[in-house]
Amino acid sequence: MLRVLIGIIILALVIYIGVLIYQYRVRRQLNALRETQATLQNVPLKTDLESARELSLTGHSLEQFQQLEQIYQDLTDNNFHQIDELLGSIETDVKGFNVVKTQENLTRVNQLIDQAAAEIDQVQEGLTGLKQVDQKHHQAVTDLEKEYQDLRKTLLAKNFSFGPSIDGLEEMLASLENDFDHFAKLTNAGDHEKAEDVLNQLQQDTNRLEQLIEEIPALYKDLATEYPDQLEEIQTGYQQLSEQNYHFGTVDIMGEVAEIQKQIDENLNTLRDLRTDDARVVNDQIEAGIDHLYDVMETELTARPKVEENLDRTAQFIAHAQNQNQTLRNELDRLGQNYTLDHQEVETARELNNQLKQIHTTYQDDIQDITDKTATYSMILTHQTQLSDQLGKIEEKQTQINEGVAGLADEERQARKTLRNFDFKMHAIKRGIENLNLPGLPKAYLDYFFMVSDEVDRLADDMNQVQINMEDITKQLIMIQSDLDTLEEKSNDLMDSALLSEQLIQYANRYRASHEDVAKASQQALAEFDHDYDYAKSLETIAMVLDQVEPGSYNRLETEYYKQKDRENPIQKELKDSPEEK
Repeated sequence: MLRVLIGIIILALVIYIGVLIYQYRVRRQLNALRETQATLQNVPLKTDLESARELSLTGHSLEQFQQLEQIYQDLTDNNFHQIDELLGSIETDVKGFNVVKTQENLTRVNQLIDQAAAEIDQVQEGLTGLKQVDQKHHQAVTDLEKEYQDLRKTLLAKNFSFGPSIDGLEEMLASLENDFDHFAKLTNAGDHEKAEDVLNQLQQDTNRLEQLIEEIPALYKDLATEYPDQLEEIQTGYQQLSEQNYHFGTVDIMGEVAEIQKQIDENLNTLRDLRTDDARVVNDQIEAGIDHLYDVMETELTARPKVEENLDRTAQFIAHAQNQNQTLRNELDRLGQNYTLDHQEVETARELNNQLKQIHTTYQDDIQDITDKTATYSMILTHQTQLSDQLGKIEEKQTQINEGVAGLADEERQARKTLRNFDFKMHAIKRGIENLNLPGLPKAYLDYFFMVSDEVDRLADDMNQVQINMEDITKQLIMIQSDLDTLEEKSNDLMDSALLSEQLIQYANRYRASHEDVAKASQQALAEFDHDYDYAKSLETIAMVLDQVEPGSYNRLETEYYKQKDRENPIQKELKDSPEEK
């Protein structure tokens, strides 16, 4: 029982201590809230409102001020009063044990204080905004009034610089001044919302007027003085050049001058309407047109001395190319009687002659224009440049053709000399083979020999034609030379096989009686020699058996044969007697 009593006492002490701590914390919060409330109540909103009331606001600005004033009134009449009541209730409740109600009231007080702080900020910002707008608009009245006075002075002092634009500029300034008066009235009346709208438009229109005043003088100066002076200079220059027999081709100088003058007049109207962007575009076009006329006249002035300097040179160039062409065509006509010209040389020379005639016609027409004083020198200079290029290419082509046919006679002489050598070689090979006194010749060898012989005969026939095709002759010479070299090689192989075979068959006789295989091989080799005319096979047959009976005998006999051959080769002897060797 005692323990229970002690427990109850301890619990009561804990609760009591907790209540004391809670009351202490609540009292601290109450003090903080009262300080915050006092701070908010000390904000001089009333003074600020009275100061703003002196601005004599109207319209929406007045409505905005009244809304701010109502917020302040609600704060003083309701919000702060509720806060005082709640703080008093909390102070009473905290002495008891109504914790829930106390906590609810604390939360409500905090909300009301936060709301009051926000509304105070709102009122302060609103009043500050109204004062700033009022100051801004009054300053704008002062600034714009001075600015319009300065613009008026500029238009009066420099009205000659604006040409036909002056009336439009003055009307624009007068309209701005009317709008300014309206703005000043709204500002003085305190209707700053409407004044702000008017001010924005005023600033845009004023900037546009200042831009026009800055841009128009330069544009007008070009149209009023610069371009007309240049056109007058062009007209004077044109008259002087015309008197000196200058012409300008398809360019109508005076017509373009009139067209540019029309553009100037029309662009002055554009400038009168204050359309500076459009006027600037047309000014650029006018400037380009004037530059074009200067360029045309300058081109003719520059071209004339060059044309006069080129006249004799061009005439000499044409005459030289014509003489070269005539000489070439005469040479082709002469060569055409003896040679086939199969690279269109004659046709090309004829076409080049036609081109030269056209060039000469163009040159003569230009000379006539100069004589008649109707020449456009820039066009003639272009002709001269083109003719010079064409003549250079024509002479280059004519030189190529001439070089291509110049060696035909020498080629023919060399071809005939080579043909004689071919013929002699054929006879030398034939005599060399005949001197071997062989029983016969292999068919393959005879076929090749007669093939080469036919080639030589065909070449001789082609060389004896009335017109010789040297290109075809050259191809035949190359082919025959190759075939003749092969024939000579085949002839030497035939002779070597035949003579070696004879020597080895004779040498083998010493073994025929003692060696049956030698006797049999000798009989076979003789048959291949006398009946088959296969001298290489005959040599192979007898050489193989001799090397078996007497090793090394074939190599020894072959070496001795080639030593002897170098001294007595009948084919080489005949060839050494050829005209080519001599």
